[in-house]
Amino acid sequence: MRESEQKQWAKEHYKGIDNLLLPSYKPNMRELDEDGIRHDVRQSIRHGFFSTSAVAPLCEPEEYQRVLELACDEGKGKILVGAYVGEATQEANRELLAQAEKAGCSHAVLVPRYLTPESEEQVFAWYKELIDSTRLPIVLYAQNNPRLRHLHPSGIALEAFEQLARLPSVVAVKLTQAINLVRAMECAERLGDKILVGPVHLDMMPLLSKACTVQWSGQWNAECAQSPEKPYVADYLRAIARNDLQEAYSLYWQLEPAYSAFFKLQAPLLLKGGHPWAHLKYNQWCVGGNGGLVRDIGKPRDQVPVLTAEARERIRQNYRSIGIEPNRNDEEEFVVGAANFAKGFGKVNMANLPLFE
Repeated sequence: MRESEQKQWAKEHYKGIDNLLLPSYKPNMRELDEDGIRHDVRQSIRHGFFSTSAVAPLCEPEEYQRVLELACDEGKGKILVGAYVGEATQEANRELLAQAEKAGCSHAVLVPRYLTPESEEQVFAWYKELIDSTRLPIVLYAQNNPRLRHLHPSGIALEAFEQLARLPSVVAVKLTQAINLVRAMECAERLGDKILVGPVHLDMMPLLSKACTVQWSGQWNAECAQSPEKPYVADYLRAIARNDLQEAYSLYWQLEPAYSAFFKLQAPLLLKGGHPWAHLKYNQWCVGGNGGLVRDIGKPRDQVPVLTAEARERIRQNYRSIGIEPNRNDEEEFVVGAANFAKGFGKVNMANLPLFE
């Protein structure tokens, strides 16, 4: 059977790292810092990433639409832009998909964050309704979802995914960081002949590449273990994709100390439904990103931790452990964001310092 145009497009263009585009704010923390967002799109290009995906939970819906517009405008012809879609209602999800398509996004990641299905058929129906509402290529999201563990102990509705993978516009599946290796291998074997499999867990890639083609990874903070000058993670992925495992092994041991430290921080939070948002921003800033604080969206601290002075120094040491000297020193610049700092703003102008000590 001839592959769909969307699947052919993905095989040609979906190669490398798809990172996260986190929102930046003005010092009042109420308005988006559009210059800062554009800065981070340019920085993703400098890192050699093929795509950047804008994060939705830290924004209001109208703000998220603007982030997508800015990213698509700044990255046009240079980098793909993905949208995260996982709102509480299908109406909101359909609207977000329409906005993403209008903004010029290249693909969308569907994340059933609020779905509480009784069967795999309901998982399929949730995805299918949204897939049918858009022309965008679709990425599935394989995670250890507590609300799906009654369907399978891994929390992944693989029966539904296998059906979805046959649809023309479904082009890839993300295997998120906390996924079990056995289930990841099963995803590779059952889905890898239909769609592109993108593991986040770098340790798994050599093994998974024996079961299917591994040519992309996302959407995550790959800046945790590389800089634009030393793009270890991007180079590692390229080596995996061309099946040069000896080169991949060499690169892996170069980046491993920083990546393992990042995994140790993030993986437990993912299992609880959280992310270390402020830490991700700090990672990006250390190697040239805009930085800036993110809003506190009210999650418990065991899901979204505070960025302490100790945590900041640990991140800087993680970079040094892989031969990268963080090229930013003025933490006041991090707090307000590089774009705001260049305009003369400092801590004194901040309305508050969320998730920061």
